[in-house]
Amino acid sequence: MKKWQMVASSVLTVGMVGGLVAGCGTSGSTSSNGGGSSTANGTASSQPALPTGQTITLWSWVPGGSPQLADVKAIAAAWAKQHGDTVKVVDESKNPNGFQFFATAARTGKGPDVLVGMPHDNNGLFAQEGLLAPVPQGMVDTSKYPQSVISAATVNGKLYSVPFGTGTYALFYNKKLVSTPPTNWSQFVSDANAHGFMYAQHNLYYNYAFIGGMGGYVFKNNNGTLDPKKIGLDNSGAVQAFTLMHNMDSQYHWMTPSTTGAVAKAKFIAGKIGMYISGPWDIPDIKKAGIDYGIATLPTLSNGQAATPFMTVYTAIVSANSKTQPADWSLVQALTNAQAQKTYFKDAQQLPALTSVQQSSTVQNNSDFKAFANQVTTAVPMPNIPQMQAVWSAMSVIANIISGKTTPAQGAKDFVTNIQKGIQVQNQ
Repeated sequence: MKKWQMVASSVLTVGMVGGLVAGCGTSGSTSSNGGGSSTANGTASSQPALPTGQTITLWSWVPGGSPQLADVKAIAAAWAKQHGDTVKVVDESKNPNGFQFFATAARTGKGPDVLVGMPHDNNGLFAQEGLLAPVPQGMVDTSKYPQSVISAATVNGKLYSVPFGTGTYALFYNKKLVSTPPTNWSQFVSDANAHGFMYAQHNLYYNYAFIGGMGGYVFKNNNGTLDPKKIGLDNSGAVQAFTLMHNMDSQYHWMTPSTTGAVAKAKFIAGKIGMYISGPWDIPDIKKAGIDYGIATLPTLSNGQAATPFMTVYTAIVSANSKTQPADWSLVQALTNAQAQKTYFKDAQQLPALTSVQQSSTVQNNSDFKAFANQVTTAVPMPNIPQMQAVWSAMSVIANIISGKTTPAQGAKDFVTNIQKGIQVQNQ
């Protein structure tokens, strides 16, 4: 699942992006994308001069027709001019085959040299197939990113992509009904009882904020390697979370079992409920409705722990088939460094991946995006291994738990059993 941030209307020209590419891949250069760790400021160590006159094909999956696509093109053009190369940017964002189009091409030795805009949950399958080149050792200073962001780009303990953006969800609240957003569970319950709360309750993407926060997990993470044989969606924490989700309808009556994400959004936009969980993609519609809204990080849960919403990390990768990999990685640095991330946020409201940019005044002073940036600190990347498809396919059991057709404990067991069956089918 992916949700692209809504975009603004300003466009960055090539002449404005010289600073974005300065020092990427030239002798004695440094990078501002957290690359390398050999210098005191965390920038990349010196690299040999790159060959010139090369042609690099870049496929872009950032939103087509958006300022961010214009930024990508401008950065690529400036990098090409600096290095004496040619970069052909191809907008694939509306390709009906999605990222499988890349995989199909790469399997036959074709496709791009570089791809920008890939959500991290594609990394696992493509890395396992040998379609992605691993990130060169020392190119990325992982300490410059939240650990969860690096985890998203890591497959079996190895980094296969460079993050440049993040996406998650948080708590929208109607200021006319809820003057101060709740920070803990007791406050949240009080506000929800008084003014209403809804969300897409049947969707694991949103439910994981409660499941992970209560101690459940999808696949066990063993030092950067996800183990699909160890599923934590039926442990005691997960059962507590499913019980909580059931109680939202049966005990608190905030929703009914038929409440969908569309219903929840419509109620919030109509001013009929005080709180709603969603992401930046809903901001334009909420603004259009004239709701006096605020956005806050999710409150701590009943166990006192932070909520753990799922997160998507947007990355740049280099194809394992590419014959121009040293130049490719230099281009990737230009497309993902701190200045590029600041530009993407300014022009297209793409939440950054680097901690320094997330915590910059530009982001923290933006009332619409501060909460989303801060929510990243407790967010959990969606599992990036192929077995996650079996999880999405099995999540219909959540509706049975919410409606009371099955108990939370039995529903959790059914969930895991169905996932295991789905994985077995995948392995055949």
